[in-house]
Amino acid sequence: MIDNESKGIVLVVDDSADALGMLNESLANEGYTVFVAMDGIQALAVAGRMAPDIVLMDATMPNMDGFEACKELKKNSELNEVPVIFMTGLTESENVIKGFEAGGVDYINKPVKLEELLARVKVHLNNSRMTRSARVALDEVGQLTFACDINGRIVWSTAHVRQILTSDFHDDEWLSLQLPDQIKTWLAHSPEKHSTIQLKGQEKNLQVKFLGRVSPGEYLLRLLEDDELVARSALKARFELTEREAEVLFWLSRGKTNREIGQILTMSPRTVNKHLEPVYRKLSVENRTTAVAVCLQYIGQR
Repeated sequence: MIDNESKGIVLVVDDSADALGMLNESLANEGYTVFVAMDGIQALAVAGRMAPDIVLMDATMPNMDGFEACKELKKNSELNEVPVIFMTGLTESENVIKGFEAGGVDYINKPVKLEELLARVKVHLNNSRMTRSARVALDEVGQLTFACDINGRIVWSTAHVRQILTSDFHDDEWLSLQLPDQIKTWLAHSPEKHSTIQLKGQEKNLQVKFLGRVSPGEYLLRLLEDDELVARSALKARFELTEREAEVLFWLSRGKTNREIGQILTMSPRTVNKHLEPVYRKLSVENRTTAVAVCLQYIGQR
């Protein structure tokens, strides 16, 4: 039974019963709910049932080692965001790299120093929760945001992106090969923040905007649909707005708050407000309500 007051669910994977006992006791004393497994196969079975918040994974184990178990874990869409910390006596750089390539977020040398382990568990749990909260917020505002790796493969996406890509594009080859290849080639040229690329190979007008790097191997992007592109371009030309002002006005016309616009455009609510000041002047209005009215009237006439 999971304690409602638990700091989080930790899955500890190690083929040493002594190590499992020591880590179980230490983590439980700190307020964590702990589950254990003695090899990679058991770890995947436990993770599938209990959905841990974080995994402490021994690198070398019988049946299935930690590297292979981590790779399999990352293939599960419901578990691929769970942070994995490797515990290893293999200190050579090639083994450290192997752990990161498998999907690990950190590693701890054996014999494990408990204070160091507890500190890293706390840090990675907090980071994971903040990331998940941000993604939930993006989902809630209907954001067309997704992240990909250096090869252009989608790592995660909001529900809206999944809906567009699954409903509008039935060409599996385009989704699995052409789309990643276009994004990979674009990222290889180190695009500037907020720059865009026009996607090729589909009738629908879609662009991708580069929002920034989430981590060393993860890039945050946003889909731009035809209706948004056309409306923003029209607003920009009609009211002589900058690109950022047109973006802010477009989302304002969609009923978004400053906080929601900031989440969509990766800026603070204060920055959104700074962009709105010249927008109000250019539209000859005094507040957001009137600005929305003018904006919707113009778009409706078009």
